[in-house]
Order: sequence, then C-alpha cells, then structure tokens
Amino acid sequence: MSETKVPAFPGLLEEMTVEEVRAFEPEVVVLPLGSTEPHGPHLPMGTDVWQVTRLGRLAVEAANARDARVLLYPTLPITNNVNFRRFPFALRVGVRTLMSMIVDIVTQCRDDGVRKVVILHGHGGNPDTIRATLREIAGMDDMPFVCSTGGIAREGWQNPIEHASDHGGENETSRMMWIRPELVRRDELADNPFGRLAVPTLSETNFVRPWHLYVPVSAGGETRTSSADKGRAVIEAQATGLSDMLVELSAVPWSERFPYE
Repeated sequence: MSETKVPAFPGLLEEMTVEEVRAFEPEVVVLPLGSTEPHGPHLPMGTDVWQVTRLGRLAVEAANARDARVLLYPTLPITNNVNFRRFPFALRVGVRTLMSMIVDIVTQCRDDGVRKVVILHGHGGNPDTIRATLREIAGMDDMPFVCSTGGIAREGWQNPIEHASDHGGENETSRMMWIRPELVRRDELADNPFGRLAVPTLSETNFVRPWHLYVPVSAGGETRTSSADKGRAVIEAQATGLSDMLVELSAVPWSERFPYE
C-alpha cells in the first residue's frame, strides 16, 4: 500500500485526492460565493471571484496551520446579478436557482459527514439570497449548521481605505492590485460617478438598484488612491478574524444543541 502524502495545502479541495480528503476528515466546509460581472474600465470581470478566493484561502490555510480541519470548496463564479443585466456578460443565475444550489451543496456536506458550513460571500448581490437560504435550511431536518460572512476583522482594526464605494472603487481596486496586479488597468483609474437618487430618503429603504443608472461605467468612486498595500491590509485583516472563528468552529464538537452549549 502506498503512503498517503500530505498535500502542500491541506484543506484546498481542488488540489486534494479523494484519499487525502478522507484522511483529512474535515470538520468544517467553507463555500466561497463570487460573481463574474463588470467592474468598470479598470478591473477584470472576475474581480469578485479572485478576491473571495484569496480571502478564503488565507483564512483556511491559517486555521489549518493551527490544527483546525477546514475544507475550502471551489468558488462559485456565477451567482445572483439581476441589477447588472443591462451590461453585457454580467453572468447570473436566478435567486431560486442559487438557493437550490446552496441547499444541494449543504445537503451533500451532511451526506459526507460535515456538520458545519460557512458561506463566504464576496459579492454584494448575494447576501439577501443567502439569508433566505439559511432560513430555508433551518426549516429542514438533520441539516448542518450554516452561517455566512464576508470576512471578520479583529476589533480595533483601522481600515486604510480613504474613499468608500460599494462597487469597483478604492477598496476593490486595492485588493486587485495586491492579488492580480497585472489585471488592473492603471491608465483607467479615475473618480467614477454615482447616480443620484431623485428621492433622497429612498436611501433609507431597501430596493434593488438598477446599476446601469447607479454606476453608469459599472464602477463608482475614487480609484486613484488605491494601492496594493491597502488591498493586502484589508484582505489579511478579514482573513485573520475569520481564521480565528474557523479554528473555534472546528474544535467544538458537533451536538444537537450546536451552536449552543
């Protein structure tokens, strides 16, 4: 019988053999959700996929280095994206389709003996669907514990981002400058416009924004102050807190009362 070798990065499902996964005996699964969509003239369509994949890998690698047993699933690159439908090749599946996909994946986790699942969301169009899916799963019998997060920064962390933007701004540009600098079109960095609400108090409500009106160039906000150092600081901060949680989640035994004592 040949000896099973420990993979270079235990916990990255894509790089493990079936024998290595069995020997690993994962306690927790992390499922990253990205998106393939426009991010302005300066960032690639796969920005959300690259970012959440790097965040998940950093957090899982750090957790497993501390004796956790966390399995990182491949990132889903096509998710909810109805507000970008006026832009070409903004890839999307419907809300009900994504809900079904998550339920099916969590069900398979249960069948494979994993009772704790963390959904790592890296795209702003997904959290509402994820929350609805968590409630759907909560109404089903014998399902794993499932939670979701976009990353967890430790208390007291100072965010270096100077110009807030919810799409394609300094934050995401800085992240990509660190993760995939060769994909950032630096000659296209600018202060991209946002659409202004005709009824300002609508900002206090919940509605689905038509992004061809909200961010006409598919990205909004100042990007010229972006840097790789800022992007690394943001992602590493989110990964550090997340890895702490994964270590604890892996260590606490499953019981019918989980997540309570």
